[in-house]
Amino acid sequence: MELFLSTDLNSQFLTLLAHYTRLVSTARVKLVALSNQALKLNEEGIIKIPSIPSLVTEDAQILTNVFSIAQYLTNISFTERILIGADNQTLGQVLQVFEAQRKIQGEDLVEAFLKHLESRVFFATNHVTLADLFLYIHTYDVVSTWNDEQKAGKYVHFFRWFKQVQALPQIAEINRTLGRVDVKPASPFVDIQSIGKQKKQK
Repeated sequence: MELFLSTDLNSQFLTLLAHYTRLVSTARVKLVALSNQALKLNEEGIIKIPSIPSLVTEDAQILTNVFSIAQYLTNISFTERILIGADNQTLGQVLQVFEAQRKIQGEDLVEAFLKHLESRVFFATNHVTLADLFLYIHTYDVVSTWNDEQKAGKYVHFFRWFKQVQALPQIAEINRTLGRVDVKPASPFVDIQSIGKQKKQK
């Protein structure tokens, strides 16, 4: 089956997921990254791909919704119970991230989940789920611009979660394969007490 992709964040997430579930290495899924020229031809209707990203399944279905594609990939890789959850509560938390991203992006997406991640290792359960992979990709560009004060100050819990996902052996391996540079930790010489005082003054 073919997964048609561009360079947008949803495509990056699905690329990560296809590698994470080993569907690429086992040749179950072929990633087709469309060039800018191909995307332009698609927009002009010269070639016809209904939406990007989209998945053409083995039984010739075409899936275009990012969560539907992700769910299909987890299903055929037998990782659905782990990555989406075995109960409605976990599923609800996973869907919460996907729904939020439809309305807000970037820094606003980080702000939306600051409180939620204060006391959590992973977003929904005690292990990685689609929520973590999706949020990681959709906040990577923002987090990669943070300075040490932001990493150790206001966003300390979010950055702790981000580092936890980034450090997972399989994620680290995929990042190396895709050429995604790890976001560096905050310097150990950051004055945490000074940051705390600044927070109180505000």
